[in-house]
Amino acid sequence: MSWARYEGKALAGATLTDSALHAELEDYVRVQHPHLTDVRLERATPTEEFDSPHRRWYVVTYLAEDGLAS
Repeated sequence: MSWARYEGKALAGATLTDSALHAELEDYVRVQHPHLTDVRLERATPTEEFDSPHRRWYVVTYLAEDGLAS
């Protein structure tokens, strides 16, 4: 397997910071893309979009291995 850099959007608690925010964003990516393994968040930028008053969208860049690639 090989590492690849991905970009996308992920949802997390609007009040989370630092490692708690990164952990929730990584978990979101894992759930949405179960074929990716060892997801590691590289960057997260908050957007102006909210899913609810307590959940905010972030533009994320992350590294992961694609478990489906051979």
